[in-house]
Amino acid sequence: MSTLIFTRRLWIKLIQLNTWTLVFATTTLILISSFAIHLLEPETFITPFEGLWWTMTTVATVGYGDVSPTTVRGKIFAMILYVVGIGLMTVFIGKVIDSFSLRKRLKEEGKLVVQTKNHIVLINWSKKAEITLQELLHSFNDIHIVIIDETLKKVPLMHERVDFVSGDPESEEVLLKANILECKTAMLFAPDALTTASQADGQTLLVASILKDTASKFGKNIYTICEVSNSKHIQAFAHAEVEEFITSNDTAAHLAARSILFNGSSEIIRQLTSNKGHDLYHIPKKSEWKTFSDASNELASKGALLIANHNDLSIISKLDQDIPNDAKLFIICDDDTYQLLM
Repeated sequence: MSTLIFTRRLWIKLIQLNTWTLVFATTTLILISSFAIHLLEPETFITPFEGLWWTMTTVATVGYGDVSPTTVRGKIFAMILYVVGIGLMTVFIGKVIDSFSLRKRLKEEGKLVVQTKNHIVLINWSKKAEITLQELLHSFNDIHIVIIDETLKKVPLMHERVDFVSGDPESEEVLLKANILECKTAMLFAPDALTTASQADGQTLLVASILKDTASKFGKNIYTICEVSNSKHIQAFAHAEVEEFITSNDTAAHLAARSILFNGSSEIIRQLTSNKGHDLYHIPKKSEWKTFSDASNELASKGALLIANHNDLSIISKLDQDIPNDAKLFIICDDDTYQLLM
């Protein structure tokens, strides 16, 4: 009975140890036992390493049987090690498993600090944000995405390239938790919960301003794209130094009008905004290209159509002009052609 009480109390004490104390206790027990069994039975355990081998196989319950104590005192020590060691190792393994489970849960709940760099940050979860996430994951194999949202209880998609930060995006602490200063681009979506365009744009503008101020404080500039519910508010976003705007409602209305006037035009736009068929890509300027004509001719010979430099779609009338050093060329082609060009 006394042995059972001792064992029970021992287990309770072991379980109550914190992880680092448990690591220290386990390591100390193994090292002391390795030297102790060597001193107790030097004929059987010729070196401390032999003692270490026997100790590890004992506490891990493997028990190869290739070496074992032969004297009474050695066997008594082995029994004590077996009781204490098995308990300590079991609790240690349990603590390790628990730590992994805890990290996984904290990651799902968006409570960990993001360490990724050159990633895409999607702020405010919505149906459009979900579509954007799926498109990014499908189209680019090396892009890591971080979602910031205060309404989600857990990450909306379990994926090795998706992280989640739970919290108010108006908080600088939350933005820094998403490693916003090291991101490639930040995309702000209009919140679904707000009923009017003015409310949605007001909150988006506030987050954009805080994001820009945070970046400026640390001497950084974050390329920011905002979903704007009402195109009348674009000037306010431009004043906040937002680089790009997406006006989904105006775009849909404009596309509907063009489809009515020019039947089939919507299918062209659909292909350019999906991952099927031809798509829109950005390529760097090559040193051998002096003029837009040089670039256009070589690209055309490989199945790609040069359409713009930055947001300038009029380069078709500027083919004889030199390509500036800061050119950002956009082309239309299929994925195979793009991979060949890159």
